[in-house]
Amino acid sequence: MLKLTLRVPSSIPLEVDGITPERVAGLSPLEVAKLPVQHGNRSEPLGEFFQVTAGGTAIADLHFAGDTRNVKLIGARMSAGSVFVEGPVGMHVGAQMSGGSLTLDSGAAGWLGAEMQGGSIEIRGHAGDHVGAAYRGSRRGMTGGTIVVRGSAGDELGLLMRRGLIVVEGACGQFAGASMIAGTLALFGTVGERCGAGMKRGTILTASAPQLPPSFRFACEYRPSFLPLYLAHFARLGVNLPTGFGVGTLRCFRGDMLTGGKGEVLVGG
Repeated sequence: MLKLTLRVPSSIPLEVDGITPERVAGLSPLEVAKLPVQHGNRSEPLGEFFQVTAGGTAIADLHFAGDTRNVKLIGARMSAGSVFVEGPVGMHVGAQMSGGSLTLDSGAAGWLGAEMQGGSIEIRGHAGDHVGAAYRGSRRGMTGGTIVVRGSAGDELGLLMRRGLIVVEGACGQFAGASMIAGTLALFGTVGERCGAGMKRGTILTASAPQLPPSFRFACEYRPSFLPLYLAHFARLGVNLPTGFGVGTLRCFRGDMLTGGKGEVLVGG
């Protein structure tokens, strides 16, 4: 286990793309300190910015400490192992990761878990826009894995999501599940406008009535057979469910009718 402590915060973004558990496995702290990171438009050795220590108080394969709010791409493209981050982080954390676990003890900027393929992310604070979303010009967002946001999330949550699960305990912004292809969003706080706009398939679970586009239609009120499985999985994830959620039936809305109407928004609580 390695602990990477940022010595002095920088106003210039620091990108640690490639500093993943599988990359540093078997390397000494000195060897890790020589790995390249991007500081603005220059490539510099990681040791110029981080103090690298082995063992000690590290609680994951990679443990980031210090004021990392301007550090980007932590855990990006990781495929195995564990990463823990003490403080707030910059953009693209966990982007395109395919395995392993990433735990953020504070907040994160935009594009958390963008185009994620597998693994798990837990953020114990608030997340910015585009959680689990597709990058501009891409046709698919998140295609696997689990993201749990203990706080709130911004706009375009799960944009073009294909598979996987995103849980948000707090509020989320506009266009949650926009152009969703498949997968599941579980939203337990207030939901912004145009939830599910353009969704083709997939499921959005909400604890309160979302502001759906007019191209959604009320279908029925029922209790899905898969709901107990979801509730058991939420319990394993330690999700803080609103009081009474999942006890009775859910109201089902179908949409978006402009894109086939095969998606479903299930409203409980």
